[in-house]
Amino acid sequence: MKKVILSISAMLFVGFAAIAQNTSAVGQVGNGNTGNASQNGSDNKSTVAQNGDTNKSEVFQGLQPGLYNAQKNLADVKQTGNLNTSWVSQSNKNNEAYQDQKGNSNKATIWQDQIAGPGSALNGGDKAWQFQTGNNNEATVDQGTTGNETPTGLPFSAAQIAQLPTTVPISPNGSNRATQTQTGNHNLAYTSQGGTANISEQTQNSTSVGLADRNISRHYQYGNGNRSLTTQGRNNNQENTLQIGNTNTSIVTQNNLSGLGNQQVGFSKGNNNSITVSQTGY
Repeated sequence: MKKVILSISAMLFVGFAAIAQNTSAVGQVGNGNTGNASQNGSDNKSTVAQNGDTNKSEVFQGLQPGLYNAQKNLADVKQTGNLNTSWVSQSNKNNEAYQDQKGNSNKATIWQDQIAGPGSALNGGDKAWQFQTGNNNEATVDQGTTGNETPTGLPFSAAQIAQLPTTVPISPNGSNRATQTQTGNHNLAYTSQGGTANISEQTQNSTSVGLADRNISRHYQYGNGNRSLTTQGRNNNQENTLQIGNTNTSIVTQNNLSGLGNQQVGFSKGNNNSITVSQTGY
């Protein structure tokens, strides 16, 4: 197993602590490799490319100890192979993260969380993109505030998990956007967003016909004026939407090629919310 960390900036740097406006580039070919990059401050860029199996990539960008000016960081991770893991963690606001995985049984996670601090440090504006091609993959995006996830039941219930949280902050975070695209079967896309005016988009395209091609889509949104969009192709897919707050919108489209059953479970709590589901079989 090899572990490689490369960093190129105004001053060359190899290791875990980088200052603002650094550029890190990690390239690895083979199996069982680990690529780590840690950058503090703002306007940093980190790229990772790994080709092989059971590789691991970790990118940490954000808060410099004692300061809240971390923002406008960029992370770009590409992995080709099977059983790979990609983790991107970005704190504060106006960050961008891209993950592209080709292969099977891969996991991609993006955390873009506004850490507690002065109001000027927050407000969101983060963007996350995840692309996965293959089977049995998982894509996760968490935006807004640390620990957005709460439901523990299957598709909800138990009186819709007792009407859910009091712990997820609703402001001042928001205006985040998550886009997840998966092509293949048995994939899971999950987004959790806290705050206002967030957008979550998930597209899942199955590559086979039959009961075995199920994909799962999950949106959990907490706050006001949030929007979720889901498009699932082929058969036996499942979509779950949870929205807590006011004036939220969910639109779900499930295209069924041969009459095999797709499922949708949605729950909203608040005022002026809407969930629209379109299911087509032919």
